[in-house]
Amino acid sequence: MTNHYETLGLKSTASQKEIEDAYQKLSKKFHPENNDADDYFSDLFRNIKEAYDVLSDKNNKAKYDNLTQTIKSESVGEKPKNIDPEILMFESNKHSFIEGDTIELKWKTRNTDKIIIKPFGELEPNGKKVFKLKNFNKPELNITLNASNSFSDKIISRTVILKNEVAEVDFSEFGKDEPVEEYVAEDNQQLQIENEPVHSNSFAGTAAVEYEESPVAKTEESFFSTNGRLRRSTYIGRAILLSLPILLLSFMAESTNDDSLYAILGILTIICVVLIFMQFIKRLHDVNLSGWWGLLNLIPYIGGLFGLIVIFIDSNRGTNQYGPDPKNRN
Repeated sequence: MTNHYETLGLKSTASQKEIEDAYQKLSKKFHPENNDADDYFSDLFRNIKEAYDVLSDKNNKAKYDNLTQTIKSESVGEKPKNIDPEILMFESNKHSFIEGDTIELKWKTRNTDKIIIKPFGELEPNGKKVFKLKNFNKPELNITLNASNSFSDKIISRTVILKNEVAEVDFSEFGKDEPVEEYVAEDNQQLQIENEPVHSNSFAGTAAVEYEESPVAKTEESFFSTNGRLRRSTYIGRAILLSLPILLLSFMAESTNDDSLYAILGILTIICVVLIFMQFIKRLHDVNLSGWWGLLNLIPYIGGLFGLIVIFIDSNRGTNQYGPDPKNRN
């Protein structure tokens, strides 16, 4: 097996910056264009590029380090013997579940270069995964970890079985107000994932796992909230409704020329504009756009044109990340 660290003139403890510096230095020195396209330098440069491609990528470097730690002989072309994959740990924080339960899986392997956990797909050799079960009414859920080693051509498996405590309950209506990503297993079991961890790149030792919070959409739409979605007709109706008090009070202030009415008009205008903007945000949600797009309204001409486009564009069919379809379409 080629020692990529030696190719770059580095130790196995080299940092990413040292790897980058070594590659820049060697690639300039041994590039074929700088050496009359000599075949020797072409091969040498190819080895340097290959070593850099492996070591500069964190995931590839972790796989390479994991394999080299288990190989005593570093002879090029020699196929290591007796390097079998091992599953040191594969467990769940629950043995049974009910609808809506959050499950945490943990696993740790050794001598592996590929991990597949069904139904989630390929994952890191060591790590955790948190998911939420919804729309699942079978008696049990089987989660299988397959660990393989490409050198020994061996694959081992381990399965975690979770019992469904309420297998006969119909969950078809659950979670419609909380859309999440769906994963479909081979036997048509459906899992919906609420959030996923960022796994460690390390293959050996205890994995350091961090989590990225995947926000669950707030879907309850109300007049004084920016949550949820608003269809075109409702948005137009509310915008007109909020504009009428401004027009009425403006007419009264001009007719009486009363300074106190002008002061009230100013306060009322601010309140109504804010409320109209809140309805506009929910209209943006209905076409699957973030509310931050509403800031375009602050740009002269462009804001007005953008507002008209949002009004006339059709809503996003079915549930999106901001909530269910206000028209109840699937």
